Amino acid sequence: MARQGSQQPFNSARMARTGSTLAMTTAKIVSDAAASTPTGAPKARQIHKAGEVNISAYFPAEVKASLRIVQAKTGNNVKNCLAEALRDLFKKYNVPVSIELGDDR
Repeated sequence: MARQGSQQPFNSARMARTGSTLAMTTAKIVSDAAASTPTGAPKARQIHKAGEVNISAYFPAEVKASLRIVQAKTGNNVKNCLAEALRDLFKKYNVPVSIELGDDR
């Protein structure tokens, strides 16, 4: 029984240290969470370029390689090469384009 009494002060001191460490850790987590929580209204999505939209699709890697070859031969960027291809597609199917695509035409 003497052993239990002698362990009691040691356990109490250890619990006090652990409790204060736990309290400090909990306080840090809560303050970090509060700091990362946005305040006010959510931010609007950033538009890359006003008046333009993203059109994308997945193709085999060979298509990208071929597009890069066309890019090298013409000196145009990807956007202009794709704009030219879309102009040709719209012309083939007699679909009007209300604005000019790309910078070069």
